[in-house]
Amino acid sequence: TVSGVMFTCNPVSGDPSVIAVNASWGLGQGVVGGEVTPDEFFVSRVTREIVRRTIGAKHVEYRPAAAGGTERRPVAEERQAEPCLGEEQLAELVSVARVVQRHFGSHQDVEWAIGPDGVLYVVQSRPVTASAATADEPEAAPISALSLVMNRFGAGGAGG
Repeated sequence: TVSGVMFTCNPVSGDPSVIAVNASWGLGQGVVGGEVTPDEFFVSRVTREIVRRTIGAKHVEYRPAAAGGTERRPVAEERQAEPCLGEEQLAELVSVARVVQRHFGSHQDVEWAIGPDGVLYVVQSRPVTASAATADEPEAAPISALSLVMNRFGAGGAGG
């Protein structure tokens, strides 16, 4: 029902006090293909408070098709600007991010999905490759966490 990517630190600044989450309705295909701007959340690792929230324009979603593969569907107008994650789901993602980082011993880029049954699935995890700007370099303009992944791995490297 919802999928996305999260980073166990801010992927642009390297700030370890926040977990960055990008999410959209359905499978990640619409985000990866550039058809959808995902919701973006920065959540405090300690308090689980939402530090920053930007709701994207989610006018299409991809769902599993009955005959196999996926199908592209329009998102109902009232859901397009609705956050696709609630506070409880974000808290669960933060918990999973902390466990995954502890397991691998480094900051992680985690692809995930939430099924129709409400169960959270971790699809993939890999080390974060972004780093904070040095004192000699200007800090990059803010971009979405998913855009950072797309720039690094190309269109086939993210999504769920």
